[in-house]
Amino acid sequence: MKNKNVRGILALAVVTALSFGVIIGSKALTTDSEGENGGAAQAKVEEELDVSGAENIEKASKTDNGYVVTVKEKGYGGDILMNVSFDQDGKKITKVEVTEQSETENLGARIAEAEFLGQFEGAEAPVYLPGMTLEEEGETEAADPLEGAALKDGNYEAKAAAPDDNGMTEQVTMTVKDGKITEVNWDSIGEDGTKKSVLAETGVYVMTEDGLNWKEQAEALANALIENQSLSYFTMDEQGKTDVVSGVSISIGSFLNLAEQCMYEAAGVEKEEGAAPANGTQVDGVSGATISSTAAVKGINAAYEFVQTVK
Repeated sequence: MKNKNVRGILALAVVTALSFGVIIGSKALTTDSEGENGGAAQAKVEEELDVSGAENIEKASKTDNGYVVTVKEKGYGGDILMNVSFDQDGKKITKVEVTEQSETENLGARIAEAEFLGQFEGAEAPVYLPGMTLEEEGETEAADPLEGAALKDGNYEAKAAAPDDNGMTEQVTMTVKDGKITEVNWDSIGEDGTKKSVLAETGVYVMTEDGLNWKEQAEALANALIENQSLSYFTMDEQGKTDVVSGVSISIGSFLNLAEQCMYEAAGVEKEEGAAPANGTQVDGVSGATISSTAAVKGINAAYEFVQTVK
């Protein structure tokens, strides 16, 4: 009988100790969630803001530690919906969350990943991508200096700044005669002189079992440039591919970039890079997903501009 009483007392003591442990742990967890690490998540809405007439702004609110704006921006695959949080001054971004998107998997969809979104936390708005200008409302896009420019006769060459992963360097050569582009060649050349065009032609480099090989596609692009005498003819999707040249399935971004360098040299003008804004923060886009990255940045800046009108 005595042993049973002792066991009962010990069991009660263990249960009591465990209960106190759970209570103390819960209080600690609550304290932490309301502290520095959980402040943004526990923000309390003090006032719902009027978003009527605000383009792309779905909803907005003033919280106890700043502002939260839900913004919608057109991406490559459809609308991108984001929640953008700012500090009490409405200048510093505290958090960006992508809540809805239908961008290309493993490409544009990476704008929803922490690696991309994390760079905005603590950044001063507005934000911009390299080479991106923050145009004022109503400002028109500058005219392309190559459109209608007189090209000087001669031979021109442009090379990539560095070799690719296979140790081959892309280059474009261009011939201008009587003010017209008469010959264009795009190739990729290794340190030993090996040409990608030759590897493709001999079957060493095979992209696909059917369709044009790499050399044939490069020639199709060159012929399209000669025929149209303008780079504005070429359109690209988010993956750098085009549907304006029949049979071409390769990415054409590097070809257009190098051809543009040749044309600028032939026109005798220098390419003006977009001037960085006087204020704001430069961020990096998702590699190969220019449209999605730009849409995300535009959305964040739209949220920032809205906050400036209501704070």
